[in-house]
Amino acid sequence: MSARRTGVIMSLIVLLAASLQLGLWVTAHDLVRLTLAFLVIVLLPGLGWLVALGTRPAGGSGLAPAWALPIGVAWAGLLVWGCHLTGIPFTRLIVISGGLAVLPWVAAWRLAPREPQLVPTPEPKSIGASIAIALAAIVAALHSALLGTPLTLNSDSPDHIGTIRRMLESGNAFPTDAFFRDAGAAGADPRKGLWHPVVAWIAGTAGVDPVVAWRGLPMLLSPLFVLNAAALGALLRGPRTAAFAAWALLLTYGGSLASPYLRESVFSTKLADQFAFAVIAALLMDLARPSARIRMTVVALLLGAVLTHVFAVIHLGVVGGALALGLVIRDGWRSIELKRLASTASLAVLAVVPFLAWRMLGAYAPGNIIHLEPQGLLEVGRGLRTVSPGVLWDWMGLAWLVLPASVLAMWRHAWKTPVLLLLTTTVAVIVLLFFPPVVMVLQPKLGYLLMRFVWILPLSVALAFALDVTLLRLNARSWWSRTIGVLTLAGLAVVLRAPIEDAVLVMLDPERWRAQERAVSGPAWTDAMGWMDRNLPEGTVILSDPATSYLVPMMTRHHVATLLDQHSSPNDPHALDRILDARDALDPHGSWSRAREVFTRWGVTTIALNGRFAVSPGLDYWSPDAAWFRAASARLDRESAAFPRLWACPDFVVYGIDRAVLDTLSTAVEPRPGLRSLEPGESARVPRVGEDVDLVSFSLSRRHLTPGDTLLARFEWHVRSPRPVGQYDLFARFDRAVPADGRSHPLLAKPMRKLIERRNGERYRFRFDHTPTGGSFGVDRWLPGTVVSDSLAIVIPFDVAPGAWQVQVRLRRQPHYPNYRLRDYFADRDYYSGVPVDSIWIGRRDPERGGE
Repeated sequence: MSARRTGVIMSLIVLLAASLQLGLWVTAHDLVRLTLAFLVIVLLPGLGWLVALGTRPAGGSGLAPAWALPIGVAWAGLLVWGCHLTGIPFTRLIVISGGLAVLPWVAAWRLAPREPQLVPTPEPKSIGASIAIALAAIVAALHSALLGTPLTLNSDSPDHIGTIRRMLESGNAFPTDAFFRDAGAAGADPRKGLWHPVVAWIAGTAGVDPVVAWRGLPMLLSPLFVLNAAALGALLRGPRTAAFAAWALLLTYGGSLASPYLRESVFSTKLADQFAFAVIAALLMDLARPSARIRMTVVALLLGAVLTHVFAVIHLGVVGGALALGLVIRDGWRSIELKRLASTASLAVLAVVPFLAWRMLGAYAPGNIIHLEPQGLLEVGRGLRTVSPGVLWDWMGLAWLVLPASVLAMWRHAWKTPVLLLLTTTVAVIVLLFFPPVVMVLQPKLGYLLMRFVWILPLSVALAFALDVTLLRLNARSWWSRTIGVLTLAGLAVVLRAPIEDAVLVMLDPERWRAQERAVSGPAWTDAMGWMDRNLPEGTVILSDPATSYLVPMMTRHHVATLLDQHSSPNDPHALDRILDARDALDPHGSWSRAREVFTRWGVTTIALNGRFAVSPGLDYWSPDAAWFRAASARLDRESAAFPRLWACPDFVVYGIDRAVLDTLSTAVEPRPGLRSLEPGESARVPRVGEDVDLVSFSLSRRHLTPGDTLLARFEWHVRSPRPVGQYDLFARFDRAVPADGRSHPLLAKPMRKLIERRNGERYRFRFDHTPTGGSFGVDRWLPGTVVSDSLAIVIPFDVAPGAWQVQVRLRRQPHYPNYRLRDYFADRDYYSGVPVDSIWIGRRDPERGGE
């Protein structure tokens, strides 16, 4: 590369970095500063190293940012890791960002080949394909800018942002106190690599809050996801397939644009998956035209993937191993491509071994029972389990059907190594997820992470391949080929109809999605969190419900005593203890001795009670609601000397704790409403409704309803023996007879019912799930001889069929991702079936009178 051009680029980098340091952009929008910091720290250095290597993606220079991103992350990550190993706070890198970003361009000036166009041979240019790819990237950026990364309670964002905030405050790239002040080794999270401190570095350089950085970065990252798909698609069949792959990723990533997954491109898991595809593309290029420069590019890309998330090792191990086996089957053991694959893979592995060894030996010690229990599995036979195929629908929508449907076409084109890779990857993931002997070996070691293997499937590229092959068939001379092409195109249209409709809806009405997310996102508590951040002293440990506790580290500099459901570190053996301790300490009818025990165990100094949940957030173990807030705050207000109010508004109160006064409080327990003793000789209405629990009585507020009405169900429970801790759910299911023309064999009753429902536009089954007592008086605290009252409000859906409905009830203990049986997908008597307890009549609503 010429000295003049290099000098211009280096001068620009230095000017950008200096202007950020001097605050010249302080009046600019946060996203402008974030973009400039991202360019200086990641993308421009990555481009510099790519130029120095003299390579580019097969689709051309326009796709180079797709490779510059992982290489730039590798560069920034290594700098952060070097600081950590030497004991230097990585935040000191902020002041020298410009100088560090210049170094790769010095290497480019000295090392770049004179003829970079020759490595590799460029693909034929297509202006139409280039425009299509550019439009897909623009739509991805616009979509992410309009909505941003979701911050909802059911997302991982608060977990990640809290970690980044702690990194910025401490300068430690691997904090163990991101959430819990005294967690120690149990606070180490092996899932987080070096991407999180890089985000912290970007946020610090841009002068933006970690929340702003996390929400804004997808605007910059998601277009690069599109380019990355295009780069891999170009290797299959050229520019047209590259354009197809770009749009396939945009429309189907995580199901559709209506799902949050493309906007979660800032997540290290999503980023590492995309980086893995960049590695695969470079590896295929190295097999097609062996080159030392391309081989080094493979190494650089792999380093970026692994430093981002260690799952990339598994991802690439599966893909590389499957391709190696495919090459053996196709070409034999003496395959030249096989030898090249082995040597390049060996070099790449050597490059990442030091980090992997250091990270695994120092951070991985699984002990979190919430993570380790078997979940998300499907029992296909006695003792034989696979991963539940529902994950395919959850993360890919209907589009996953393209993968098995394309296997034969892939096999016919497997003489091309990129297609062979697509085929072998698809088969390998299917085996790993759905072949019981393999699942039984992997599941105890990987836990619920086994479900993540779905993301290894290159769905966008498979869709592009299928569409390209279909167009070839449509242009064939044979009428048979054209007929197959027409049928295939019709199938693709059916598969892609929903993602296309979702994309149109999201782009035309983004406010609908913003409003839905605001109701369950951190910004709803900005005033309370802001006050706590500004006014509570350093080292504060806040006790609150799990949902509020999840948001405290994201929005403040403080620690908490518990966290939400599965979001504690896999290393934390006390994750469930923390949740249940918080429940008991804040129990409006709990004892002060139990509260003192919890305060002492976790070092609690402050209590925050949140009553801003419009509806209960529906957590795994216990969920706050308005009634709980009123009772819990009344309990603390009665002992105001021990719990002085520090800040309050009508629906959020922050309390201090005076330990001296607290120690004097009586241990007497406030009588809990809804409890009574089991009368002598009293029998259960429904014995053993689940988990050794009896339903003593059951009643409904009414039995004649119309769609939209609210039905109140009341329960009285009794346990025959103390129940273990865990997540307990009540399933209240309502069933109506399917019309006579829709009856089928019992083993196919469920799919037939769903087809009839779609045909008739009405439902014959609906269900409401409920944590008994909202979890505030958990099933594990119920005692034999005591009857526990509970209630559930049920809104009758508007699309149910009129007629007589049977009411079933089931109470069961289950993991976060339930484990199903094969029959649950086909038979009416499934996982959620219960015991019949009553019946109701639902009539049609008269629009004139509002009645039946």
